[in-house]
Amino acid sequence: MGRQRDLRKQLELNMRIKQKQLEVEQQAFVLAYPVFFSGRYMGDLVRVFEEKNLNLKGMRLMNVNEKFVKKHFNNVGGEPQGENPYGTWLEYLTSHPVIAMIFEGLGAVCRLQEMTSERESLFWSDNGPTVYSSATVTRAQKDIEMWFQDSKDWCKDAKKSNHLVYLHPEGKTYGPAVEAYNILRNDVSMFLHHPNIHGYFISGDMSVVVIKPEAFRKRCVGEILSAVECNCGGIEGLKLVRKADCPGSIVWSDSCSSSSTTDGDECALAMVVHLLSPAVELMSAEPDTMQIDFDLRVYRVGSKYIYQSETGDKMWSDAVHFFPHGFTLWADPTYKQVFGRMFEASLIGLVPVPESKVTW
Repeated sequence: MGRQRDLRKQLELNMRIKQKQLEVEQQAFVLAYPVFFSGRYMGDLVRVFEEKNLNLKGMRLMNVNEKFVKKHFNNVGGEPQGENPYGTWLEYLTSHPVIAMIFEGLGAVCRLQEMTSERESLFWSDNGPTVYSSATVTRAQKDIEMWFQDSKDWCKDAKKSNHLVYLHPEGKTYGPAVEAYNILRNDVSMFLHHPNIHGYFISGDMSVVVIKPEAFRKRCVGEILSAVECNCGGIEGLKLVRKADCPGSIVWSDSCSSSSTTDGDECALAMVVHLLSPAVELMSAEPDTMQIDFDLRVYRVGSKYIYQSETGDKMWSDAVHFFPHGFTLWADPTYKQVFGRMFEASLIGLVPVPESKVTW
């Protein structure tokens, strides 16, 4: 009887602690594994959390190296339980881009842990998890510090990679082993009309698309992101940006004041998009329009919610404004193809390409 009474008291105490946590504003960290990028499910993931009244406060599409992934596994107590498409979790997380995210809300850490632990299709594959979320508030703070460190610090981790070419904002090119460059050079669709990588990047096929602050206030960021994912050749770079970090852009011009956000904390989601389809109608004349129906294939979004750059030099200017540390071009020699293409320079270090071997 005494043991049962003690157990009941402990359970009651745990429930009170949990209830108290649910009443406190918290920041939670989520890492979405490569399936969300390759399968174009990033918007779906954001929508699930938005529907739970969680606010997106950080998001970054990024390439990671083995050293960084090992550090992450060590910090969180080991690799995930279950299987993945690549056999080892180290190979899987370094095979394709991952998405690091911060969500904020009442009891965010506890709520995300519960959501991502349920074996639903979005958070679990047939054999293993598709996301990681921090188990405690302290762990979430440490994960955020690690995954959202300043991009300029990442480039100090000089490590040669056969997956990466780096395009500096000033036009300088750094890169990987020769094998990866040959893949890029032999990709006819990419270089047919463009003699160099910069020419490809500012071509009419590429644009900067920004989901504006109003979408954050209305919690429709995920819906708009899904519409873009479904109607483009690929999202080449993605990050959440704040007005305080990149002021002066047109995306802030029609931002209205919000009781929950100071002016400098206004958020937007910047993307480099390849071949955005005309099916996504950007309604400049009807700025308040927000009509998205995936079944009927209707994607009408007003200029209050989304911005798209012009092509050419204006596109490059916007890209450098939101991605000031440049871009990486990602290739997989195993499959002999380019996938993912442009991303903000991230954790894989960069080594200059010998001019005698590679010229752009």
